[in-house]
Amino acid sequence: MLDKLEQDIYGAIATTLENMAFMEVGRELDDAVRHPAEETVVSRLLIHDPVPGEVYLAMPRVLLNRITASIFIVAEEDLTEQAALDMLCELINTFAGLFLNAYLPEDQTYKLGLPERVPGIQKDSPFEIRQWEFQVDNELFSLALAGDGFFE
Repeated sequence: MLDKLEQDIYGAIATTLENMAFMEVGRELDDAVRHPAEETVVSRLLIHDPVPGEVYLAMPRVLLNRITASIFIVAEEDLTEQAALDMLCELINTFAGLFLNAYLPEDQTYKLGLPERVPGIQKDSPFEIRQWEFQVDNELFSLALAGDGFFE
């Protein structure tokens, strides 16, 4: 089941960024730039049903700005911080919907909370948590999934 989980995670984030920003998501991390925490913005989305949990998307501000500028067709220097934060929340919301549609049985419904900015990925989550790293244009970003029913 873990292989399906990882395939569905990658498929959902790749589809999200390819469809929204025409950017290819890679798994090759050797040349990817890892940004310090203070240059990274993190969003969290709660999963209420059927499996309680949390999804985190941590993205370096430089990549988030590039994605936002691409989608809004605006120069990066003209972006507001709020526009970038709104985009991060839209990305995690889209990812979560695509992921749960792929991962859960076809007739299973789910209930999500609202995306919110958080200081970081909560390592002391009450749930089991796993984290995956990907890259776009050699900029490293990560997704984390926390929940008791995902890793069986």
